Amino acid sequence: MFFQDLNETDVYDGIWACASILHLPKEELAAVLRKIADALKKKGMLYTSFKYGDFEGMRGGRYFTNFTEDTVKVLFDSVPALQITELWITGDVRPGRGEERWINILARRS
Repeated sequence: MFFQDLNETDVYDGIWACASILHLPKEELAAVLRKIADALKKKGMLYTSFKYGDFEGMRGGRYFTNFTEDTVKVLFDSVPALQITELWITGDVRPGRGEERWINILARRS
């Protein structure tokens, strides 16, 4: 299913969106995060990750929206139902991608 088609309410204890919603344009992300928040049960958890940086656009035939600590906090501030509980940066472990970094977010539905 596309995240834009998510219409459940209070169904999931957790949603794992690893390296997936990063393929949406920035202007669509707040609406998708609101849908995710609605689909989570109270105190439900979201894990999501984005490539680290400030790039947005097509790369290798796919759309990417990257974030930094500051820009991801602005995004999540626009969705008050989701509170970031943990945020950390990791390196890419795939061969030949040692330079790439990821921003990882755990957020809880209030």
